[in-house]
Order: sequence, then C-alpha cells, then structure tokens
Amino acid sequence: MASGGLGKIAISLINLPGQLTAVMKDAFTSAELVKLTGSKRLPNSVWGLKPSNPALPVINNASISVPYHSIIGDRGKGDTPNSTDGVVAYWSSHLDGAKSELIVPGPHGSCELPQTIAELDRILRLNLGLRSTSKTTVAQAVR
Repeated sequence: MASGGLGKIAISLINLPGQLTAVMKDAFTSAELVKLTGSKRLPNSVWGLKPSNPALPVINNASISVPYHSIIGDRGKGDTPNSTDGVVAYWSSHLDGAKSELIVPGPHGSCELPQTIAELDRILRLNLGLRSTSKTTVAQAVR
C-alpha cells in the first residue's frame, strides 16, 4: 500500500518537524536525497514501508536476538497463510522463530480486540514468571 496511490497521498501529507528537516537538508545534497529516496523529498514513515526502501533488505537479514511473539490480524476469513489484516499480508507479518504466534480475527488495528489484549496479558505474565490465571483473562478496551 505504501507504493500505491494511498501511500503516495500519505507521503505527500506527512511533514517532518522543521528542525529535523533543516538538519537533514544540511546533511544531504539533492543528488544524495534522490539516490536515497528516489526523489528530492525527505523520507518519512510511510516511505519507509515501501518495498523499494533500501534499508529493508538490511533489516530483513538481521537476526533477532531476543525472544519475541507475534499477534497478527486476519480480517476473519481464516485463510492463513494467504490472509491479510487489510493492510499487511500474513507473509509479511509472520516471523520465523517467534515464541508464539496468534492470529486474531480483525483488521490492521486489531490491538483493541479482546483476544489481542488477552494474549498480551498472557505474554506479560509469562515474561514475569507469573502463572496464568485459571480462566482466560479478557480485558475490554476503553474508549
């Protein structure tokens, strides 16, 4: 999505803080910016998600040296590994080596789902060395 029309609109709307922009423009020539980003525009968070971002292959090849868990949204179609949360495909979210992986039936913003909150509770208790409660703890997000 970062490379498509919606991503282009988001990239054009996001502006970095003025002081950071000034420092970065002093640090890079126009030619260096074009080489780095493909344009004279400074990179931002959406640009960083584009598949053409040269940093992504470096990050993808780095090993993760701490234990980690995955909670991945699936719009409820139950077709993992071909699923998506509506923004990120499962194949892009999945990380080999995760201590656990939970697929929650929901969209990209699945952080408010009771299943997600219960899984976070389980992971935190596990890392604190606490026993799980006898029944599943499900907290409701408050708006």
